[in-house]
Amino acid sequence: MRNSEFEFHWSMGAGWKSMSKKHYIQLTEDILQENPNMASYSEPSLNARQDILVEVVPKLGAAAAEKALKEWGQPRFQITHIIFCTTSGVEMPGVDYQVIKLVGLNPSMKRVMLYHQGCFAGGMVLRITTHLTKNNCGARVLIVCSEITVVTLCGPSQDP
Repeated sequence: MRNSEFEFHWSMGAGWKSMSKKHYIQLTEDILQENPNMASYSEPSLNARQDILVEVVPKLGAAAAEKALKEWGQPRFQITHIIFCTTSGVEMPGVDYQVIKLVGLNPSMKRVMLYHQGCFAGGMVLRITTHLTKNNCGARVLIVCSEITVVTLCGPSQDP
């Protein structure tokens, strides 16, 4: 069952239900064996899910940043600011700092970290970027968004 798809029904909290009938996620058998509460609808598993986020979000962000920097084609030292956005996680130091280290950027660059902003975060990031570039002559802003919704994961419900 390694790297196979598991079907879970999705719940976003008491009294709220998605109109989607099913969502598909990628989990390994090892993850579920290490965290059996993740397969249960009512057992607590937030800490286990948060541990996954802490490990995976910086890696995904670094991969996206590497791709963007390669496409940009300019020297990395020209980046003056980083804005990192994610719907989940709260870790210190922030994911923005972890990505800076993973990608090899200047650790003293200006950073903005946005956690738990939801679907409107992309627009928020663009507004912040506009402000930074208009008010800081020569600013070069790297925007990184890494969205993982494992924080909302729960096992299947017994309700139809």
